[in-house]
Amino acid sequence: MTQTTFSLSGIVVTPDGAAREATVYLSGKTIAQITPGRDPGADLSTDGVIVPGFIDVQVNGAYGYDFTNDAASVVAVASSLPETGVTSYVPTIITSNFETYPARLRQVREAVRANPPGAHILGVHLEGPYLSPVRKGAHPPVHIRPVNVAEIRAWADPGVVRIVTLAPELEGALEAIRVLRQAGFVVSAGHTNATFAQAMAGFEAGINWGTHLYNAMSPFQHREPGMIGALLVATVLCGLIVDGIHSHPATVQLAWKSKGVDGIVLVTDCMQAMGMAPGRYILGDHAVVVDETSARLEDGTLAGSILKMDEAIRNMMAFTGCGLAEAVHMATVTPARLLGLAQKGAIAPGFDADLVVLSPENQVTHTLVDGKVVFECRE
Repeated sequence: MTQTTFSLSGIVVTPDGAAREATVYLSGKTIAQITPGRDPGADLSTDGVIVPGFIDVQVNGAYGYDFTNDAASVVAVASSLPETGVTSYVPTIITSNFETYPARLRQVREAVRANPPGAHILGVHLEGPYLSPVRKGAHPPVHIRPVNVAEIRAWADPGVVRIVTLAPELEGALEAIRVLRQAGFVVSAGHTNATFAQAMAGFEAGINWGTHLYNAMSPFQHREPGMIGALLVATVLCGLIVDGIHSHPATVQLAWKSKGVDGIVLVTDCMQAMGMAPGRYILGDHAVVVDETSARLEDGTLAGSILKMDEAIRNMMAFTGCGLAEAVHMATVTPARLLGLAQKGAIAPGFDADLVVLSPENQVTHTLVDGKVVFECRE
């Protein structure tokens, strides 16, 4: 066996969804071997469960930082996210002054190259600016732009941008979708007023994700299912914010029954106030009022969330009755598949040594990134 640098014993969630007593041996940044049973000499032994590190593909900010205004802060947030079990994430920049985009993307590119300690920074999720003004949500309407394929070709650098959210019904959007998908981007339908037919045309053009299912999109009606209906019946993956605020628990159950573990990507959509006390914060250009459960604009519009990924997993279990392995799958395997991360999302030999240890109450006790403990709960 390859020389190990760290080992963990406990109940391990394996790629087949089973949970068995086992020991995970790491070699540097990689999982070297998993053996049945507990090794009494393991470096870390737990009465809880060992799961793959969580991947959050929609993080607007956290811990007092807002990425749309300060993309360099992705480094500071990366250092703290492991306390929530997140070992990889995609910083999200919402619709803003188009002239600021090059600087923001440059800041993230530099952060990715620096490879700071903490959660891996996987690149940027550009949520906008090609959105429907009718479904703008908390995006500033003054900065929403018509689709411009030449403009997209100028800034579309797959070395830093991983996901682009747009409204597929906009003029020129189908061509833009094809251009972006050919370049290797994930293209997501979001902040959209598309009809069912327009949504399906977007999927045919290459859309392969739906941004925060149910929110900021054309509603489901029995004669016009809209974007919600299209996402529920199509094979396109969907992001889902399971905080009990963005979507009623019954609609979470509906998504679960329609899409299953392989169709849902749990996201937090968290903003500057996540990990902070209630108060007044910002999201892009907007002032946001935050209480103990939600973040809203002055007019009551939801403006991101204050959800943590480990909370999302517990909520998913509570709302749907799914098991821990199934909930974890939607925060690990499914987002890894969405982003094409072949060595993340599972505990198996050769995979990245990004791991989370959960207590019997499913609270994060330890988080490992690249085989090193980067968070340990001291309580």
